[in-house]
Amino acid sequence: MTRSARIPDRGVASPPAVAAVRADLRGGLVAATLTPFHPDGTVARSAVAPYAAALAAQGTRALAVGVHTGRGSRLAGADLHWLVREFGQASGLPVVAGLALPPGAPVDDLLPLAVRLREAGARALLVSPVPGADLASTVKLHSRLGAEVGLPLVAFVLYQRASGYQYDVETVAELVRLPWVCGVKLALLDDAMACQDLLTGALAAAPDTLVFTGEDRMYGPSLMWGAHAALLGIAAALPGWSAAVLDAWTGGDHAAFVAASARLDALARLTFREPMEGYVQRMAWVAAWQRLLPAEVAIDRFGPALPNAERQRLVRGLDALAERVP
Repeated sequence: MTRSARIPDRGVASPPAVAAVRADLRGGLVAATLTPFHPDGTVARSAVAPYAAALAAQGTRALAVGVHTGRGSRLAGADLHWLVREFGQASGLPVVAGLALPPGAPVDDLLPLAVRLREAGARALLVSPVPGADLASTVKLHSRLGAEVGLPLVAFVLYQRASGYQYDVETVAELVRLPWVCGVKLALLDDAMACQDLLTGALAAAPDTLVFTGEDRMYGPSLMWGAHAALLGIAAALPGWSAAVLDAWTGGDHAAFVAASARLDALARLTFREPMEGYVQRMAWVAAWQRLLPAEVAIDRFGPALPNAERQRLVRGLDALAERVP
């Protein structure tokens, strides 16, 4: 199959739903929500509605549910369906649902799962990379999702250690040209050069695409490089601090931007550190410190075990940062 046959002409108008998502989320903060768990590993469903309402009250424009921060690929389909519906109803905000392949599952399982998420009320899907895929199969998957599910898609560039397959510039360019792909989320962790290259490449390929920064460790810089919106794990625990950075940047208040960015960067240094997959538990501890989640359900069921001494150091750091007024 030739490239021209695989990729629709960019001159074709985007579907109205894609244009609407771009318009609604441009300049806005999307919180990549945590999933609260009981100590026995079951989802703490009673904690979700107040958590969702608190995120909505602190400056988020939409919620990303069941994404990497929420361990979506490890959740049962019934739990994921319920979480998408509950977060949307309790917050009154649009939901971007995470779509990721569970360990060992075949790629074809993504299609029925995507339909279930649409039925739960998802406004768009954040599509994670499939480990071991190549460019052609990645584009084919996004094309099938757009055509058969009918929801706008956000392509997710997740750093390779977490995803197993980090997209390159050519892959991102092909994805954002697809008429159902409304944007791309960049989460390169600490690779500033790749973030800049992918951001530039995405906008060169599709100038109207929506670039979300998911760069918790490069949040302020990624906005200066041209990101239009934010979809952040830190916003799951500190939405107000996250919104302050974005609002100052979009409002042109550069002094406030520098102060808010410095505070959030200091927080990111405390949470996004080795072991890197421990960031979800650290974010849950932050959410409990912020009283967004009860401490007894601020648990990451799937990450590495972290010592209580680390939680204590994190809380001391948070107390010190809280005294900074951006």
